[in-house]
Amino acid sequence: MKKPIKAIVCDFDGTFSTLRCGWEGVMKKMMLKYLPGEEKWIDAFIGETTGVQTILQMKGFVAELKKRGLLTARKSTSHTASQHSQPLNFSTDPWHYKNEYNDMLMVSVARKRQDVIDGKVPRETYLVPGALLFLQNLATQGVKIYFASGTDQADVRIEAAALGLDKYAEAIEGALPKSEACAKEAALKRLVKQAGVKPGELAVIGDGKVEIALGKALKARTIGLATNETDFSKVNKAKLARLRKAGAGYTAGDFSDLRPMLAYLGLDKNPELGFKKIRTYDFHDRHNLVTIESMFRPGVDPVPEWPLAKAEGDYADQQADFAELVDRVAAARRNARPVIFSMGAHVIKNNMSLYLIDLMKKGIITHLSGNGACSIHDFELAALGGTSEDVPTAIEDGSFGMWEQTGGWMNTALQRGVKAGYGYGESLARYIEANKRKFPFRDQCVVYQAWKCGVPATYHIAMGTDIIHQHPIVDFGAIGVATGRDFHSMCNAVSQLDGGVFLNFGSGVIGPEVFLKALSISRNLGYPTFNITTANFDLKSLGNYRCKIGYADPNYYYRPRKNIVNRPVSCGGKGWHFVGDHKETIANLWLGLRKKGMV
Repeated sequence: MKKPIKAIVCDFDGTFSTLRCGWEGVMKKMMLKYLPGEEKWIDAFIGETTGVQTILQMKGFVAELKKRGLLTARKSTSHTASQHSQPLNFSTDPWHYKNEYNDMLMVSVARKRQDVIDGKVPRETYLVPGALLFLQNLATQGVKIYFASGTDQADVRIEAAALGLDKYAEAIEGALPKSEACAKEAALKRLVKQAGVKPGELAVIGDGKVEIALGKALKARTIGLATNETDFSKVNKAKLARLRKAGAGYTAGDFSDLRPMLAYLGLDKNPELGFKKIRTYDFHDRHNLVTIESMFRPGVDPVPEWPLAKAEGDYADQQADFAELVDRVAAARRNARPVIFSMGAHVIKNNMSLYLIDLMKKGIITHLSGNGACSIHDFELAALGGTSEDVPTAIEDGSFGMWEQTGGWMNTALQRGVKAGYGYGESLARYIEANKRKFPFRDQCVVYQAWKCGVPATYHIAMGTDIIHQHPIVDFGAIGVATGRDFHSMCNAVSQLDGGVFLNFGSGVIGPEVFLKALSISRNLGYPTFNITTANFDLKSLGNYRCKIGYADPNYYYRPRKNIVNRPVSCGGKGWHFVGDHKETIANLWLGLRKKGMV
């Protein structure tokens, strides 16, 4: 496994954005005005200078005009007059040609980016496939992202904002007015000088040989993206040849095949949050609410009256509340903030897997967490196409949960994964990847598709609660290490939750408890995690779930009410509880986001 990078410098046009798709044709059209009939030379010139500062391309063009003797008198010659109805304004100033080209190009670019800004066209229309998922992975793992472009700085910043890329960037730099300095070279050199970022921890990505050559000279890892901006099902072979010749360490057509690219960058592992700096306190200084003397004595102390009368009606207008929640989820993702999806096993058993997969692929869910049963039902569906046995009859003869394939394969996957350094979710996904014939339904498998998307899927295990704990080859040490690593990854996700959303669907104990501990660790370590949105979804009605209740109220012991809806937002943010079946709530979450153009 390679050492992970800490920073990356990214080219913009053609690598992430296709707003300027066709710029080559515009430049060619401008140059043909002055060099009619020279298509072959112009095509070669543009191809060789892709990625170079535009003004430097124009300097090369002026040099060619001088070489051909067309700038001697700085006016139209008989050669050009015969080709054009009006004399051409030949100039020795490369900025003249740069401005003419830019004016022509911006006619289409300005219209396209305004359509995105106005919401008339989805931003994905002008993004290289998988670009946002790639950046999401880098940001999740703490990689500093810089954009450096030969496009004018004001324009590239507007276009990055329109496409939602600016939310991921530490800085965005482009060509400055009347400057010939290479923005890409300047950004690279400045980054290498920053404390803690060595050349071996740096990467450069782009679709032109210029940035690849710069990265290679600095001994950084280089990714050449041979994008075919008019048809992403194909690779641009001309680009590919130039990128490989320039020395690209890794090449691809786009970001669709994410895992090998992440592996090349040393990011082929779910991120973890270290615990070394956590502060501890002496429990002798603690005020204890429960003591040995306060325990009730069976048959001696009186038993309180039960049950209490059930409150009627819902506390809140759930329709309005749900609309606000959808708005917050959409806003979080537009601002590159995380959305964590926590669940119980009935999300899988209620046939909602495909909704989760789609929300991950569309970049809505940035982290998925569940209990052991979630992983088991998901795993069995991938292998068998079915899951969930008849427990009442199977438990009578002791056959319940004694399945060779489920227990054998999952325990094998976890033991192998732990030895390789992976957590619970990653171990299962990698086992499926390595044994595809065993899993004909893997396209419908949540943990596998999460791994393919680079979305951490973590499983938080209570020992002795899952059927694979019954299998003869079970190794509880391996399970503990695997789920412990997943907890570190969960803590990493929660530490970034400021401005983000935590959703819990049907997990009554594991999800709420894991979330509360991860939140406490994050705040203990000084991460700003107060401006957060939380929501719990269950069949249980809580009435006025925001009012303060005491120990006598059974709802006090319902963990999601305290651990998700109320306590996490006591210093900011907002929490909700929604009553409904997963088939209703998850589907409506997806639909609400679709109406907002997010899925």
